[in-house]
This record gives sequence, structure tokens and C-alpha cells, in this order.
Amino acid sequence: MKETVYSFYLIIDEQERVLWLGHIFYEADGSDDEKFAFLRDAAERDFKTAKLTKPPVGMTLDSYNAMGRLGTALSLFEYAFKEHEPAAPVAIVTLIINGKPAINYHGNFAPTDMADVNKKLGALGVMDDWLVEYTRNGAIDLTSLINDDYLKAYKLLFNNHHYTSATKLFLSCIDSLAYVEFGEAKAGDKEANVFCRWLNTYVDLLPVGVTADELWELRNGLLHMSNLHSKRVQRKTVRRISISVGHVPPEKRSPHENTHYFNLVDLYAAVTAGIGTWLRTYADNYEKFLVFVERWDRTISDSRLTTYTPG
Repeated sequence: MKETVYSFYLIIDEQERVLWLGHIFYEADGSDDEKFAFLRDAAERDFKTAKLTKPPVGMTLDSYNAMGRLGTALSLFEYAFKEHEPAAPVAIVTLIINGKPAINYHGNFAPTDMADVNKKLGALGVMDDWLVEYTRNGAIDLTSLINDDYLKAYKLLFNNHHYTSATKLFLSCIDSLAYVEFGEAKAGDKEANVFCRWLNTYVDLLPVGVTADELWELRNGLLHMSNLHSKRVQRKTVRRISISVGHVPPEKRSPHENTHYFNLVDLYAAVTAGIGTWLRTYADNYEKFLVFVERWDRTISDSRLTTYTPG
């Protein structure tokens, strides 16, 4: 049966920024397989004649891939359908990167099957897809995801009395969540310190008795040098802090000690409560969750290792 078929394009530069969206319509007949074959052949031949439209501001290849992960990529091209989106359009999307078609995988507009992608691209190992694994009853279990990726290892260290290592890992967890929320820090940005920004936005540190700036300096000292002497602490512009497990009464502290001790358990309680506050901002917010998927795909953890069996 003859019908309108759709060839869509993402015009991308070498920094993987989407510069343009493009489309060409064709009239084709035959089976669906024959129509898709026709579109694939035409895509490489005709892409320079596509009608171009500006993409959403700031769109990148990663953000497009995140839409593919959620099965919403076709919605990007809704503008191109003449009156209404067909129920099951025969359509393909071709990436044009730095002026050339970049085709290494053929899929559809259902949520991206990463196992199929890895198989067709010849990946050497197998990795569980977190988006599939943590989708339960039609919803993403973000609480379990964060627990398994970051908090489980912290609790293992804490329960085995490796408190310094546990603290390092916990502060690194805050780094990761801040990156997912705010992206990479940019030089010259007044709010470039996304670690402090995330804490100040979502965590009540008053019961802990420390500030986000103080935790940032503790993070810098511990992660980079395994000491408490960051540059700002040495200049005495930020109070030097360190951990205790349990409360240390003032009368038990040395009068010569110039380090403020806070209870690591209090910090854990405050930050995990803040994680709950943060996760609630994703409720019914597709655009924000799309960014979450894009950035979480870039993070690594013990719970997402590639299994490789030689031979």
C-alpha cells in the first residue's frame, strides 16, 4: 500500500551538539520492510536536501539518546507531521555527524534495548541496563537505584568500621548527585560549585552543625590528600572539620583542639533525607527525568559492571 514515509535527520557537529533537525517525506509502496529499506537507502543519498528546523536549545547527541532510552525520540519530530502523527509511522532517524551519515545501528522508536545495541555493535561483555532493572510496575525505583549504586558500599564500609573510607565515598556520592542535578561545573560560573549548591538546595545541615562550604573543604582534603588541610582551611577562611561516630560532648574535647567534630551518622541522616527531597522533584517532570537518564548513563558504579566471558 502506498503511503507517506518519513526520513528524519539530526545534524550534529564534532562536539556532538545537535545543530539542526531535518526531514524529507516520500511516497512509497510495498511492505513495511521494503519501505524501511527504501528509507535507509534514500537517507544516505538525499540528506543534503532535507528541510531543516532548529532543535531544542542545548540539545546534544546524549540528550537525544536519552529520549531513545525512554522511547520518546519520535516526539522530537512531531512538528513535521502535516496534520496529526500517524499511529505507526514508517520513519527512520539518521545521524549526520560532521557532514557525513553515521550509521552503525538500526533500531525502532520503542525504548532502546541496550542488550540489542551491544550485541549488534559487537560489545565484548554484557551489562545489565539500569533503566530496565529498576523499572518496576511502570515506574523507576530511583531510591533503590541510588542505594545500590552509592549507599550500599558506604554502609558496608561504615559497618566494618572503615569510617574514613566511608566518609570519602559518601562525599563522592554527593559529588555524583550534584552532577546529575546541575551538570558539570563551569569555570567563571558563580554557582560552579555544584557540590555546595546541591547541599544548600536539598539538605538541612543545621542539625549536623556544619556548612556546605566546610564539607566541600573536607572533601577536597580527604579525596585529594587524605588529610584535613585544604587550601582554604590552611588560610583559616573555612573552619577545619572532621568526623566522629557518635556525639563528642564539649567537655570531653581537648582545649587545644582546633578541629570541629561532627557526627557522621547525623550527616548520613541529613543527606539521605535530602536525597528524598531531591527525588520528589522528578515526579511528573519528564524534562528533568530525561536529563537524569542522560547523566546517570554516564556514571559508573559497582552495581553496573560489564561481565565478560573469554571465548
